[in-house]
Amino acid sequence: MAGTAPVRVLHVSDIHCGHPFVAEHVAAALAVAATSRFDAIVVSGDFSQRARVHEFEQARAILDRFRAMAPTLEVPGNHDTAWWHAPFGWGDAGRLHERYRAYINETLEPVVRVPGVCMVGLNSAAGMLPQAVTWYPRDWRVKGGLLPAQFASAGRAFANAAPSDLRLLVVHHNVVRGRLSNRWGLKRPKAALDAMAALGVHVVCTGHDHEERADVVERAGGRFLVSAANTLSNRMRGHRPSALNVIEADATTVTVRAWTYDGGAFVPGATQATIRRP
Repeated sequence: MAGTAPVRVLHVSDIHCGHPFVAEHVAAALAVAATSRFDAIVVSGDFSQRARVHEFEQARAILDRFRAMAPTLEVPGNHDTAWWHAPFGWGDAGRLHERYRAYINETLEPVVRVPGVCMVGLNSAAGMLPQAVTWYPRDWRVKGGLLPAQFASAGRAFANAAPSDLRLLVVHHNVVRGRLSNRWGLKRPKAALDAMAALGVHVVCTGHDHEERADVVERAGGRFLVSAANTLSNRMRGHRPSALNVIEADATTVTVRAWTYDGGAFVPGATQATIRRP
């Protein structure tokens, strides 16, 4: 790992510009980014509420402020996806993310490298394409999906990382079952966890479920941390406070810790998890 200072990554998610937007929460998250040292910032989707132009315009202004403070990696969320252009795969799937591409990032699956960190984003927000659709109508437009080709692409990106780099995979949908929602974010979630472990990642960053999590996942192919960031909007589950996550890594350990909104600022909370680096 480059240098002796720990690598630090700020992870925020689910801003939901539109009706659920809470300016105070976003301002407090920007204050954390401005007053602490971060090597990179992750925003794991749901910039908008209804994928509308004015929502993306507002989200882009916020993202530009984060980008001014550290390199960022962002991926689209299901609310950023215009699923109605290709319901059940019929229509023009090329338009699912046309506004996201125009206002947030032309690249849906970016790779960002900074000294000590390799971050790879995968687009799990497939709308109502086959990889995300299940037999349950409750899942339609909400469930995420990932294809083997996406994991293969991520593997090639991580193969080019320095052995000492902290390796972060970023998707929108929660990869562990929600404690409050009792729902998996991804279709075929256990296969996805196996594929993630096989990549040799240290941390998988997610959003979507609006519950802050810091978990250790153990699969046959390896172990990694899950950093699930809560929403910055007013759509928190169970009347919990808004939260963001801070990821720290040195040569021996990686830690994810949730910071919760309290008294107008985000402060370190009790939710955290640590793994030792091999």
